[in-house]
Amino acid sequence: MSFEKEREGQWNVIKAAVIKKLQSTFHKCSQCFFSEHDIHSILYGLVNEELSKRLGNELPSTSDGYNVSLVHHEYPTPFRCDMHGHNFQLKGEEDRTVGGGKYKRGHYDLVVLNPSFVKANELGVVCGKDYQKFRTMLAKGGVQPLIWACEVLYFPRIRKLPRKAIRIIEQDTLKVKATLQYRINDHHKFCRIGSVHVFTSHPRDEALGLERKIAELKEELQIEITFMTAR
Repeated sequence: MSFEKEREGQWNVIKAAVIKKLQSTFHKCSQCFFSEHDIHSILYGLVNEELSKRLGNELPSTSDGYNVSLVHHEYPTPFRCDMHGHNFQLKGEEDRTVGGGKYKRGHYDLVVLNPSFVKANELGVVCGKDYQKFRTMLAKGGVQPLIWACEVLYFPRIRKLPRKAIRIIEQDTLKVKATLQYRINDHHKFCRIGSVHVFTSHPRDEALGLERKIAELKEELQIEITFMTAR
């Protein structure tokens, strides 16, 4: 069975294996991570490593003949949104900011593209940067673009846990929820799997309050949120 035809459960197994390794790496040396981007870098490598076990080193090609990686940082959302402050609201093409301009699109910390989506579309569509091309593709329906959309948040011990930490986490969680609910047609959602992963180099006893709030948020929004503290 080809990798791209494996059941959805297999993709969840891959995602779970990656996050387990990421958490283990963080737990061994939480103070080694100075910024969120440090965690993003490790995550990127782990995802590529896990995918290479199943795909090999051969990269899928776009319909116009370009080989591309399935793993990307800062991939744009299929919708415009207002993320001012720590809020999240979906916005349409007719909505305008206070300054009169259109709202911008959001971005995901990391995504895994659907290999079938890569093969079915030109590079200009696959990269998602040209919004009009992307919207035209979505309007036609077709293949689900994303397998996994992931958000990562990090609160280092060099600062106190922010009082608005849960609002920061909620904003990204709402973006993931909106992504999982976004449909390109009656048969396909835009993204198959979405998750949020929170890390702090504060020890667990200092982060119990945040841990409880995250559990409540997870229950309320029904989105996967993991939480990892220092030793």
